[in-house]
Amino acid sequence: MSALPLARCRPAVPVRLPDGGTAALRPLQHGERVPLLEVFAGLSEESRASRYLVPMPRLTETFVRLLTATDGVTSAAWLATVADRPVGIGRYAVMQDDPCAVDVALEVVDEHQGRGLGGVLLDAVSTHAAAHGVRRLHASLLPHNEASRRLLSLVGVPLRLEDGLLEGTGAMRLLDPSRVDRHAVVDLARRSAPVASLAWTAPCA
Repeated sequence: MSALPLARCRPAVPVRLPDGGTAALRPLQHGERVPLLEVFAGLSEESRASRYLVPMPRLTETFVRLLTATDGVTSAAWLATVADRPVGIGRYAVMQDDPCAVDVALEVVDEHQGRGLGGVLLDAVSTHAAAHGVRRLHASLLPHNEASRRLLSLVGVPLRLEDGLLEGTGAMRLLDPSRVDRHAVVDLARRSAPVASLAWTAPCA
C-alpha cells in the first residue's frame, strides 16, 4: 500500500481493519484542532477518563493548544478516519527526562472501539518514533484499561501500579505482525513535517 490522497486533498495511508473495514491514517498538522475536538466529542465519559487519566468533561483552550502543538519530531499525532470521519488519534511526545523515550497515548471514539484501531494507531506512532531513533516507549494508564494493557503487552512494555496508575517503559518494539504499511507511514510523516519544524533527525542522537 502507498499513501493516497483522500478527503480534503490530504494524503493518507489506507489501512485494512481486522473486521474487513477500512480506515485512513495521516499526521495531524500543527494547530489542527477540528479533528481533535471531533474525536473528543465521540468519547464517552469513561473513555475520556481512560485517555486523560482524570475526568475530562471538556478540553480547555490551553489544553487544546498543547495537544495541537506538534512538530513531527519531538511530538506527533496520527489521525484515523473512517468514511472521512475522525475516529481516533494516537500520539507520542518525547519525555523531558529521556530524549530517547516517548510517552504514547491512544483514543478511539466509542462507536469504533473493538475494531483494531488502537493497534493501528499504536503501530503508526511507534513506527514514526522509531524512524527518529527513539529507543523506548512509555505509557501511563488506568488499571481498568484492558484494551491498552493488551496492546502494550504486545510491544513488551511492562506495567506496574504506581499511585493508582499503571506505568511502564520498555525497549522500542514494533507490533508483529504490522498493522500498517510502515514505509508509507514514514514517507508520509516526512512529507507532512512542518517547514518550520525541527530537522528530520533523531531527538536522542
